[in-house]
Amino acid sequence: MSNIVKTFAITTLLLLMVGCGGTQTTKTDATDNIAPYTQVKEQMREYIKKQMDRQNLVGISVALVDDQTIVWQEGFGYADKKNGIKATPQTRYHVASITKVFNAMAVMKLQEEGIMDIDKPLKIYLPSFSIKSRFGSTDGITPRTLMSHHSGIIGDWYDKMYADNPYNYTEYADLIKDEYVAYAPNTVLAYSNVGITLLGDAIEQSAGQNYTEFMEENLLKPMEMNNSYIKTVLEGDCKSYREAEEVKDYPTGMIPDGGLNSSVSDLSHLAMMINADGKYNGKTILNPKSLKEMQSVQNADVALDFGDKVGLGLFIEDNILSGRDRIYHHGGDTGTHHSFFAVTKNSKLGVVVMSNSDETPSESIAIELLTKAYEAKSGIKLEHNNTLAKLEKHLDIEGTYASSEGKITFEKKGDGFYTMALMGKTISLKLGEDNRYHNRNMMFGEEQMALYTEEINGKTYLIDENSWKKSAIGVKVEQKPISTVWQERLGEYHIINQMEPEEMQIKKVVTKIEDGYFMFNVEMKSGDKVSFLLELVNDDEAIIEGVGRSMRETIRMVDEEFHYSGLRFR
Repeated sequence: MSNIVKTFAITTLLLLMVGCGGTQTTKTDATDNIAPYTQVKEQMREYIKKQMDRQNLVGISVALVDDQTIVWQEGFGYADKKNGIKATPQTRYHVASITKVFNAMAVMKLQEEGIMDIDKPLKIYLPSFSIKSRFGSTDGITPRTLMSHHSGIIGDWYDKMYADNPYNYTEYADLIKDEYVAYAPNTVLAYSNVGITLLGDAIEQSAGQNYTEFMEENLLKPMEMNNSYIKTVLEGDCKSYREAEEVKDYPTGMIPDGGLNSSVSDLSHLAMMINADGKYNGKTILNPKSLKEMQSVQNADVALDFGDKVGLGLFIEDNILSGRDRIYHHGGDTGTHHSFFAVTKNSKLGVVVMSNSDETPSESIAIELLTKAYEAKSGIKLEHNNTLAKLEKHLDIEGTYASSEGKITFEKKGDGFYTMALMGKTISLKLGEDNRYHNRNMMFGEEQMALYTEEINGKTYLIDENSWKKSAIGVKVEQKPISTVWQERLGEYHIINQMEPEEMQIKKVVTKIEDGYFMFNVEMKSGDKVSFLLELVNDDEAIIEGVGRSMRETIRMVDEEFHYSGLRFR
């Protein structure tokens, strides 16, 4: 779904928690901690300005934390270009999905008070919740599996996701009643904005208090995030930009999923709290046991996650700093505003990057800053080994695979030589000595690939690997008979409930049979296209083939309309 979903509010990654006991008074730009980072700041200023020029970005703010001190915070460009208002460390942006960190903290706080149990079924805390399942009981959908994105609940609800009059977060339990879970719980990491929104509703009902009020009283105010608030809209001077042109900033009703608005200065307090083992300026925000649980890897035994690590409300990465320190992180994306937050476990460094422009590489900027800060503080020059260990054997890659980008076809062209066809593009591959398939002749703009296949539970998965991680990008599929009922549904469909933001609008959907597979092809008004390969379940239901986020979700035929995650096509 990436060509559709990437504009929505996705991001793939979460935040952190790390502890080192003790409490200290917060300092900002304290002179005793600036010295090690003088060169870091100079290098990063140049790096950020180059990124802004290259990507035509309007405004960026960054902050660097060392333990309890903000050692650097600065704004670049404009919060409001038309009126000449500069971006500063106090500029408020959409935090977007980093809100999920605070949502998880709220759940853990309620567990500390004996109000919630993260291993009990969600429906205990949200009685209105129900969803269809092809895997038996839904009792495995718990606060824990929701916070780790292993509940199996659908990823997004597109109708009124961003709109002048969006659905309220308390309406989603009713909206999804006729939907199916995509996976059984604890099967695969499948990021779900809907799941976190439902969890926010459960927080409100369990606490007996309005969600926003609860978050402000228990988290934002105690952490002295006085320039932050949770709301459907962003207030203040900061505008939103696409290709450096100002665009309308639509409200979102899914505030537990992404409704926090904050500044890099305020969000730095979160890093300080984590570094102080749950305390901020002497006030206990969460107890150390709760933080430790959030930091613990939840999916070590999930085969389809291929080593990706996720905690509760956060993602975990061990390889970015060459294995010398663990990083807890989370990113956010509204389509225009981008944010990234990361904290290290041992060196107690934290970075925050926020922007109001659509093409901002916030994660790359944050990792560059974190890497330079770690080298400055530790005195260790990090060296990255990009060489992949040789696999014991290789499996033939030839065949057809379903992925989030559409149908991928591999064809053997000779001994060790293959072609990969995807969305009208063909790439030559060669089997390397490491038993992975690599780009044979790199073209301008292509990313280096290291592909191989692996069999798990009777299915063959297509894996892409680099020196940091590996992930399943597709699953091998075989041709199956297509019933007369589905053949009669071939043709062009138009969206009934069009999405309001122009960049999200769908031009049409075309269903067709391609190479013996039933395809659901989506064309955006922007010109972007994406194709889904469907597994036909019965005369009225089909499943999007693939693995991971937004895959294995159900498309239903209702009264001659296709229904998919809130969207309707006739």
